Amino acid sequence: MVDVCYLVPGVGLPDREKERRERVANELTPGHVEVTVIEADGPGPTSIESAVEELWCTVGSMQTAHRVESKFDALVIGCFGDPGIRGLRELLSIPVIGPAETTIHTAAMVADRFTWLTILNETIPMSHEQAHEHHLSERCVSVRSVDAPVESIDHGDDDLVERMVREGKAAVEEDGAEALFPGCMSLSFAQRHDEIAERVGVPFLDPASLALEQAATWARHGVAQSPKTYPEPKFDKLGDLLSETPTTAADDD
Repeated sequence: MVDVCYLVPGVGLPDREKERRERVANELTPGHVEVTVIEADGPGPTSIESAVEELWCTVGSMQTAHRVESKFDALVIGCFGDPGIRGLRELLSIPVIGPAETTIHTAAMVADRFTWLTILNETIPMSHEQAHEHHLSERCVSVRSVDAPVESIDHGDDDLVERMVREGKAAVEEDGAEALFPGCMSLSFAQRHDEIAERVGVPFLDPASLALEQAATWARHGVAQSPKTYPEPKFDKLGDLLSETPTTAADDD
């Protein structure tokens, strides 16, 4: 059995949605893989729609990942921004998978040109920056918003599907996209990919299934991040970051 942690970096995910994501995650992976959805320790943002929120969530993610590492064979960051991926890879010895990194590179393998459907106009610059970080800006022909704040996303929302189809068709017809993907894990867990792919006529990739499968494959084959690229931090300098009961300014008085 391969045990995969799906770590949600924000806080406040409703129990019902957490249970649904865990069920969907296990349906997306083979029988020898067991996925557990864990929410990062707070405080932290309730959704991640800005660089500020990305940075805010990374401390709780690192604390939680370090605490639960021994229980898992791999970890998937449960946000398409891949927040804290470098720090998590330095901190952990198990494989750490970013859905964006996995999906972007998959898109570049199945198509010469791809489009990224992001959640908001405000997240378009962040999406372009991620494409640049992965040296695939020239292959990313456009980033289009589907106007869907994370906390408003409903997996049964047909209007949202229509917006993804509309923007997807425009990306294919106007921008020359040959593959598409949603740049948000809440959009991914809506699990409408097959329907959208059929309507837009090009691959519509599923970040959740790709990231979970990659995590399981890396773990099964003993693949993990290189310690030369991601050197272990000096743990004696981390102090309260990894403490079970961090001290506060009040404690020091």
